[in-house]
This record gives sequence, C-alpha cells and structure tokens, in this order.
Amino acid sequence: MPAPIIHNARTSAGFTLVEMLTVLGLFALIAGLGLFISMDAYRSSSFHSERDLVIALLEHARAQAVNNICTGGSCADGLAHGLEVTNNTYTVFQGSSYASRDATQDQIFDANPTVTLSGDAEVVFAQLTGAVASPKVMTFREGEKVSTTTVELNGRIWWTH
Repeated sequence: MPAPIIHNARTSAGFTLVEMLTVLGLFALIAGLGLFISMDAYRSSSFHSERDLVIALLEHARAQAVNNICTGGSCADGLAHGLEVTNNTYTVFQGSSYASRDATQDQIFDANPTVTLSGDAEVVFAQLTGAVASPKVMTFREGEKVSTTTVELNGRIWWTH
C-alpha cells in the first residue's frame, strides 16, 4: 500500500505578497513608460497636424486664386486669395489684402493655442497665377519642435519637418 500524500499548506497557498508586489510594480513601470511614450507621440501628432492644416489652407487659397474664384454679390471677376495667420485663428480670405477683404466671405479656422507662429502672418496669392509679391516664411514652434513653411515667388509651398 502506498504511503499517504501529505499536503503542506505552505506550498498550495498561491502567490506570496512579495510576488504580488513585484508583479504590480513591473506593471506600473510598464504602464508609466507607455503613458510617457504615448503622450510624446500625441504632442508630435498635434504639432504636425497644425502644420499640415496651414499647408492645406495655403494650398486652398492658392487654388482659389489660380481658378479665378470669387464669391459674394460684389464679384464680377475673380480675385486674389490669401491666408492670414494669427495665434488664435487662420483666415482664408479673398481680396488683395487681409485689410481690404470682404469679411463676409472669410473662412475661419481655429488655431492650436500651444503652437506659436513667427514670421509672415499674411500670404496673398495673385489672381490666375498664384504668385506672391515676395517670398513668405512662417515658423511654427511647440516646445522643441520647429517647422518652417515657405511660399516662393511663383506660389510653390514647401516645408520642413
């Protein structure tokens, strides 16, 4: 007859407190690292989205000018179009300047308050050609991230990452 099996209460009790605290500590460390990485990715994505929005608005204003678009009751022929950039808004307008525009035809977009702008705040594209009177440079900053958007004389738009 085989010997009876004696169970030791200590071997079948489950996890010890030290094991549980070790696992929870590792989980907290991994979660904290993941949160740090994801927040940095979010900030980077937010900054690049803002730059991409400005580029899209510049391209839209240039397309409106090249295609000789004019909206509103006082339009007989097409008009120049442009973009005015402030720290709070981006305004796509029609007219030879932001000051002389028809404000009822403005297209206004909210700007990201964490991104700051330096350089040229107004870009006007000539009717039919899309050219600008002088090269325009806008520099966007958010923390250590910097992106420069340039509009050349012929209306070509390019940027740095």
